[in-house]
Amino acid sequence: MTDFDFHSVWTLQASADRVYAVLADAERYSQWWPQIRRVRATDEHSGSMVIRSAVPLTLLVFGRREVEDPVARHLQVRLSGAMTGWSSWVVRPAESGCAADFRQQVAVFGALGLASKIAKPVFEWNHEAMMRGGHRGLSAYLSQP
Repeated sequence: MTDFDFHSVWTLQASADRVYAVLADAERYSQWWPQIRRVRATDEHSGSMVIRSAVPLTLLVFGRREVEDPVARHLQVRLSGAMTGWSSWVVRPAESGCAADFRQQVAVFGALGLASKIAKPVFEWNHEAMMRGGHRGLSAYLSQP
């Protein structure tokens, strides 16, 4: 087992409410986040994502929404599948738009866990590449009328 604790903050040129609404609509992530290849809803609270970033490794991750609070602009999902743990977004107004604060704590097991023990910096770099792609993609998506 290998544990990861990720944190990213995206500065975006849009209102906090608009960004929250886009982030809450996980079924559309693949429209603007290049590393999220496919999203499928299982029910109104659960679904799966196929993810592939810079490392040629495709992950199937299942999520179940735990928090969806539009007043606090807070989202949190319980993760299972290729990784177990949780991820969350908190969106706050900022000087010229908003800041979307992403946090994720996950553990990976089996062959993926073994590979990540050996090459943990590569997996961290891969996650950073995915987050850069998501930030660029969301910025472009939000700039559309």
